[in-house]
Amino acid sequence: MNPRLLRYSVAAALTALAIPSLFAQDAAATIKAAEYALGMIRGPQRIDAINTLEYWGTGFTYNLGQAYRPDGPWPAFKTTYHTSLSYAVPAMRADFTRSNPDGPLQGGGLPLAAPQRQVQVVSGMFVWNESVPGGGFIPGTTATPAPAAFNDRMLQLWTTPFGALKAADRAGAKAKVATDNGITSITFPLPGALDGITMKVTLNAKKQVERVETRGDNPVLGDLVTETVYSDYKDLGEIATDVLFPSHIVQKQGGYPVLDLTITKTDANNPYAVFPVPDNVEKGPRSPAPVKVESQKVADGVWYLTGGTHHSVAVEFKNYVALVECPLNDERSLAVIDTVKKTIPNKPIRYVVNTHQHFDHSGGLRACVAEGATIITQADNKPYYEKVWAMPHTVSPDQLAKSPKKPVIEAVADKRVLTDGSRTLELYHLAGSDHVATMLIGYLAKEKVLIEADVYNPGPANAPPAPPTKEMTNLYDQIQRLKLDVQQITPIHGRLVTMADFKKAVGQN
Repeated sequence: MNPRLLRYSVAAALTALAIPSLFAQDAAATIKAAEYALGMIRGPQRIDAINTLEYWGTGFTYNLGQAYRPDGPWPAFKTTYHTSLSYAVPAMRADFTRSNPDGPLQGGGLPLAAPQRQVQVVSGMFVWNESVPGGGFIPGTTATPAPAAFNDRMLQLWTTPFGALKAADRAGAKAKVATDNGITSITFPLPGALDGITMKVTLNAKKQVERVETRGDNPVLGDLVTETVYSDYKDLGEIATDVLFPSHIVQKQGGYPVLDLTITKTDANNPYAVFPVPDNVEKGPRSPAPVKVESQKVADGVWYLTGGTHHSVAVEFKNYVALVECPLNDERSLAVIDTVKKTIPNKPIRYVVNTHQHFDHSGGLRACVAEGATIITQADNKPYYEKVWAMPHTVSPDQLAKSPKKPVIEAVADKRVLTDGSRTLELYHLAGSDHVATMLIGYLAKEKVLIEADVYNPGPANAPPAPPTKEMTNLYDQIQRLKLDVQQITPIHGRLVTMADFKKAVGQN
């Protein structure tokens, strides 16, 4: 071979071999520069200066998937916020108090009868909620295991600016740096139990973390991007430390904010930011409880399907079944569908009635579409469902993604009647609700059974009576206006009750 060509070939080969190492060094240098910019590492020895962090702030939290109208913003709550983080364990304790916003109190979760304090914790592989006076968790307990919340809470920890850079550092050679129009970003897989989730960190001109993006799964929205934007970095410690933290945090999901906080104070490396795992949590379940569906006969041809937080009602007609509510997600809905087939064999589920578009009540509808059922919903929901059900579900493919079908959606403006000449299911748009604009209620005329969701959630029979809410009073008024002769109520939350129970609850006995 020509010596000059040989030298060229060897040089080209060496250059090609050096490229991965060059990119790895570039990523490491970019991450270290960002850590220096935030005061996370110090001195020529690059000492890690941040092990724990606390921050306090005020602003708003929002209720994802609980919009008053389809495609509207998530309902807002005024919020005071205190979060403690430990990056070594890793662990996070979020202690926040929510209260009603100014303006109209519309959407899921509103109004609050009083300010509601919640404490949510993750430590290592353990997740729990702490009960506090006046809080939103189970009274009489100090800690309640919450294994289903692991991913969400751990992601919040690693999504913080310090957490994102530490995670990028741990990713090592898997971290990739890109520059587009002068904007630098770092992309890498998350560590440990979050393996499989990719994070993208965008830096501003000062090399500070400006934006963090992750992609997860939502039963309604599919591949859900969580975008957190950080701005206005300051030294917020009571004693100057040169550690910079954003004084404004905005997090979005589904195109709308879920968090908007102004941070007022930080405290780095507090030795008391440690969260011992309660005994009952350590010995408790590590994963969510298996789905259970119980069938209770309410009347001839009518079954109340319970066994979880969200119920359904199956109504048998001569040649088919109408199912009211496919809630939560594929797992719950497939279990409900299986129970219906065993309870009412040899009849297809032709219709599924959706009470309203809130995600906990619509998250299982895609499984029912895959089953071949026609979805009956309030008219304003139809264009929304057509839009969101066309979104990709690639992160965690559900039943409809695996077996695609064109959704058949039947819109109800004010009233729709299903009948076979013997049994009649009447569907009405519930006017006057501040919970949601698209609520449907069902009424079985022959059986005198009302089916409703969210506006009346009867507690245990021995529970002390609570003051009636506006939603309960409105439901009672609409029953009177529609002249419905109700004897029993099958709530989507709660327990089977009589009309006499309801009248007593609203002060009409």
